[in-house]
Amino acid sequence: LSLHDALPISLAEYRALALQGGWPQIPDGETLKPGMTDPRVGMLRSRLRLVGDLKPQDDRSETGGDPNFYDDSMVPAVKWMQYRHGLAEDGAVGSRTLAALNVPIAKRIEQMILNLERRRWIPDDLGQRYIFVNLADQELKLVDEPKTLLDMRVVVGKPFHRTPIFSHLMTYVEINPYWNVPPSIARKELLPKIKQDVSYLKENNFVLLSDWSSGAKEVDPLSVDWSQVSRSSFPYKIRQDSGDGNALGRIKFMFPNPFNIYLHDTPAKSLFDRPQRAFSHGCIRVQDPELLAEYVLAKNDGWDRARIDATIASGERTIVTLAEPLPVHIVYLTSWVNKDGSVHFRNDVYDRDTVLAKALLGARSGTLR
Repeated sequence: LSLHDALPISLAEYRALALQGGWPQIPDGETLKPGMTDPRVGMLRSRLRLVGDLKPQDDRSETGGDPNFYDDSMVPAVKWMQYRHGLAEDGAVGSRTLAALNVPIAKRIEQMILNLERRRWIPDDLGQRYIFVNLADQELKLVDEPKTLLDMRVVVGKPFHRTPIFSHLMTYVEINPYWNVPPSIARKELLPKIKQDVSYLKENNFVLLSDWSSGAKEVDPLSVDWSQVSRSSFPYKIRQDSGDGNALGRIKFMFPNPFNIYLHDTPAKSLFDRPQRAFSHGCIRVQDPELLAEYVLAKNDGWDRARIDATIASGERTIVTLAEPLPVHIVYLTSWVNKDGSVHFRNDVYDRDTVLAKALLGARSGTLR
């Protein structure tokens, strides 16, 4: 069953559920955890059964158990619901899980319809072997049809620096990359720090260059009168040399495109532990770049994990051209059906559902059924 076929089937099931009255709201209150007895647990139990997260054969209230008692059998059902909604799978129903449970069924149906429209924009043939990044899910998959070989978390652009949607071919990997700081970041974020303390550049492995031309000369930051430099009169190029503190980490994956977006490592590893990961300036940070490089370079003779690790350790900036270009598809889906049959929903972090609903429906937005 392809993704194109599965979502309409689930949509029909949700529409049938809506005709039967959908689901009631579960009132706010303290976090529901295993071992608690609370009337809201009974409501949670009914809600989980309604969409198949809790199977009747696993529901102990069917065999005389107290429906308001949060027993062990409910924990896997809550975790499954959390998995389907991209939440921390902790088995506790706190504010985020409750908010996801309480999204009205009409809203979920609208999400499915909007994402069916989006699926029409995605080519049927993504390639035999490709990378698929869903910005709403903040996950990357490396697929060799019909198998998903790799699945890892990513950090994507903040709502103010939204990562665009597009497809392109990855053609090379850069190990121990430089980071050429984009002019906007240099002016808005680095210039105030340099003015405060010029040693900021050296301490963070930054090199100051006279301009962006190929013949640019290195400039001693101490020779510049920084009091005379403003955002609008900033002629310099700032480059961060490779190293542990480099903003791109140790590897970047390049698929040259008009948006100047690429995949890369990052020294800020703690962000991958968060359920919501929209923190970058637009580029996509990957959780395990060495593992991704191992898969991306699998078709390159001699580029096994040992060689990748040795090249990183050398500190030398190294460009490896892919033996076979690899398609990269960056999409935005807030609802889909996985190969395991689970129906998924994600928060509309970039407000693109709102915009699409207005485009499809105009004044009737919010009334899709």
